Amino acid sequence: MSSLLESTRNTRAILGESMRYIRSDAVTAPTGRDLSFLLAHDVQTVIDLRTEAEAAARPCPLARHPSFRYHLLPVTGGDRAPATPFEVPQAYFAMCDRQMARILGLAEGAPGGVLYFCNAGKDRTGVVSALLLHRLGYSDDSIAADYMRSAENLSDVLAEYLRLHPDTDPQVITPRRAYITSFLRLLRERGY
Repeated sequence: MSSLLESTRNTRAILGESMRYIRSDAVTAPTGRDLSFLLAHDVQTVIDLRTEAEAAARPCPLARHPSFRYHLLPVTGGDRAPATPFEVPQAYFAMCDRQMARILGLAEGAPGGVLYFCNAGKDRTGVVSALLLHRLGYSDDSIAADYMRSAENLSDVLAEYLRLHPDTDPQVITPRRAYITSFLRLLRERGY
């Protein structure tokens, strides 16, 4: 699996060929080709889903680029990993608050293309992607297929993380189809 940007590992369009919504891992060192790609596809809005501390530690240069409207909108609770695999779908649902409504409203109302990202482009970015696709009427299977692409794109990154953090449950940080389908079921059950 390849990333749309040279400087990232997990950048892809969620609507296939359309570049309206582009999800990614953190864009912290975009190349000239990356900038050309974004500009050629009319990406005008950049939404950084990381916390202020995460964004300060690894800044996004697009925040200062005149061609982009950069918004730092941290996803509530997105910087904390669930303790068990059972908690992953509930942690995803807990992200669906007023801040998430702001993020979705900005993305849906933005002119041109929208690039949004967190650190790995997996959980917070996955929730935003799932919600956008859900609101556009995509099937659970399509949403799960998009979500699962992160497992392939990030396999070596996740393996390295587990090597550095041996106490972490690999099931918690590895994308699983059941996590996103359970999250989608929670959305329907709770009328989101």
